[in-house]
Amino acid sequence: MVEEISNKRSKEAVEEDVQRLRDWLDKQPHLPHDVEHVLLLAFVYGTKTLEAAKRKLDKYYSNRNRMVKIYDQVARDVNARFRETSRAANQFFLSNNTPKGYKVFFVSMNDDCFTKVFDHMHEVTRMLMLLELRMKRWPDLCGAGTYIVYDSAGMSSTEFSMLSPTAILACLNAFQEGYPVKLNGCFCINAPSYVEILINNLIKPAVKAKIFDRIKVVNEGASFLKNYMPLEMLPSDYGGNDKSSTELNDYWMDQLEENREWFLQTTKHVSDEKKRPPDSQNSYGIDGTFRKLAVD
Repeated sequence: MVEEISNKRSKEAVEEDVQRLRDWLDKQPHLPHDVEHVLLLAFVYGTKTLEAAKRKLDKYYSNRNRMVKIYDQVARDVNARFRETSRAANQFFLSNNTPKGYKVFFVSMNDDCFTKVFDHMHEVTRMLMLLELRMKRWPDLCGAGTYIVYDSAGMSSTEFSMLSPTAILACLNAFQEGYPVKLNGCFCINAPSYVEILINNLIKPAVKAKIFDRIKVVNEGASFLKNYMPLEMLPSDYGGNDKSSTELNDYWMDQLEENREWFLQTTKHVSDEKKRPPDSQNSYGIDGTFRKLAVD
């Protein structure tokens, strides 16, 4: 029986769902129990059933054991080294949501220093940290949807060769399995022809079909985005009315730094796989146990 999350989104109904999720979490010997209320809110808002919320919450913490390079305290310490490495790319949320209420996450490369400081695993770490900050700041918008825009303008085939398949797959796994954030579209604009080859050969086998169908690779510029959002909501350097990409990137970098201690603290929250019940990998029922059916 699937335990449905309440369709009513009154404060009372949401809090009831959060309490049910916490009650389940407290029974899991392998998962942290001191999870912040706001993060549980994000998992409730970002999933359709409590079973899905439990599954993602489990993956959220177990992935931190499997992908240490993304989740250890050295990688997630927002210090001078973190800022220096981050100069290779801009990563930020647009200030406004789409008419449907979707958040838009933007990524673009800084050609003047990309080859000097680019570290793909660092950029994946930074992206996931920004997604976590989104969960903390807007838990109620986790289920509303997300667009991701990658601008590959100016990137040569040599620069694309610097991308790490390991980093790409780690990001896809974390985003697809462990974060309560719905991906409604991923748009790679200004893309050379070889980007589509990369997408088809590396990403297609690693993602669910419905997610792959939401990935669009085009050689068109920002005008392509008019099919999904008003162009005036784009950064000023893309012809929109928002702040420039540099200003938005700097703002979100400052937000990461302001939350430095929070990231260092929450990075300690990982699953203890030695304590994982042997049946917990398969189902996430009301009591957190998998009730197997005897089939003759």
